[in-house]
Amino acid sequence: MSSDIAQETEWDSLVSQKKLVAADFWAPWCPYCMRLKPIFESIASKYPDIEFVKVNVDEQEGLASSYGIQGIPVIKFFCEGKEVGEIVGYVPQQELEKKIGQISSEAPACLANTSKSKTS
Repeated sequence: MSSDIAQETEWDSLVSQKKLVAADFWAPWCPYCMRLKPIFESIASKYPDIEFVKVNVDEQEGLASSYGIQGIPVIKFFCEGKEVGEIVGYVPQQELEKKIGQISSEAPACLANTSKSKTS
């Protein structure tokens, strides 16, 4: 399941975590965004170690602008406040899962932080 970002303060605390975050930048008037929405939701349940969120660019213009969003849909990936990947445009579910797998495998330090014990 994914969640909607309602405030920039919520965004800041989310992307600064030691967890991979997949953020779908979208708008309700975008037909490709609406096609991607159920796929994004479906994939979110398959990757419990990744936080899936949606950012409505009409409601969060500041966030969209700060990340240079010029076209949608765009899925950006963040780890510890840094952007670590992106997927531009609509992609079918199989391709999206493949790309998410690649991006998450390239961010092992981020994902490793989620399972580190507090004693290390």
